[in-house]
Amino acid sequence: MRRPLAERRTGFHVSIAGGFPSAVGRALERGCTCMQVFCGNPRGWALRPPDEEEVAAFRAARAEADLAPVFAHSCYLVNPCSLDDGVFTKSVERLGAELRLAARIGCEYYVLHPGSHKGESADWGIARARDAIGAALGEADAAPTVLLETMASEHGPGGSFETLGALIGEVLGAAPSARIGITLDSCHAFGAGYDLREPAEVDRLAADTDRTVGLERLGLIHVNDSRDEPGSRRDRHAHIGKGTIGRQGLRNLLTHAAFASQPLILETPWESLPVDRRNLRTVRALLKP
Repeated sequence: MRRPLAERRTGFHVSIAGGFPSAVGRALERGCTCMQVFCGNPRGWALRPPDEEEVAAFRAARAEADLAPVFAHSCYLVNPCSLDDGVFTKSVERLGAELRLAARIGCEYYVLHPGSHKGESADWGIARARDAIGAALGEADAAPTVLLETMASEHGPGGSFETLGALIGEVLGAAPSARIGITLDSCHAFGAGYDLREPAEVDRLAADTDRTVGLERLGLIHVNDSRDEPGSRRDRHAHIGKGTIGRQGLRNLLTHAAFASQPLILETPWESLPVDRRNLRTVRALLKP
């Protein structure tokens, strides 16, 4: 059943500095009803697994706070279709470790950038990413649903819905029981050429999503304004209503019938707690009829 627009689960990507339980407090002070976290340092290969006491404390705190769903986001270094064999191997190892950790702490979803294959064909990138994701899923028991994120760049499977759809098909062909879907990022979609300021363009976005991936596989929307123009192939995020998409463009997206029920996570630039709160209030205002 669809949640009424004004009651949709909305939240932020929040820091886990000080341990996973501390992320719950950060989410609550921003007014979140769902949240997204990293599994560890997003810019380093080493991953510190929390002990059972920390895991239990996090699970209890998020349950008491009614924060749901909780999304884990992949490390920035993970590149499932890297040309570099060393980076590819490390990516598979880190991806598998993060999927196992996300399951331990109770995350329902895991958001993954599909990677970049600069210099190779789309088919090569799809096959390379399939191998990485399949290998990682094979090592992770009870993994959360993997949500492949749409990207602004054309140098990877996330750069178009056609390649995302093909990658999902390849993963399911290799692992039919895998739970896999997509995350739609407003800034990335804008950078990829969907001018959300035009209702017809949001219709086109919905049609392309349904035709290639299936709207039923859309599990999350990242809500970010953009510092760049549509079709720029850049993904520089801006505060809500302060970028080139603007409030009306984001309203067009978030209230469209195809995109009106998914949880929302903001990844706006860090400035201050009051700015974060303002961004979240603005998004919630956009959802009102």
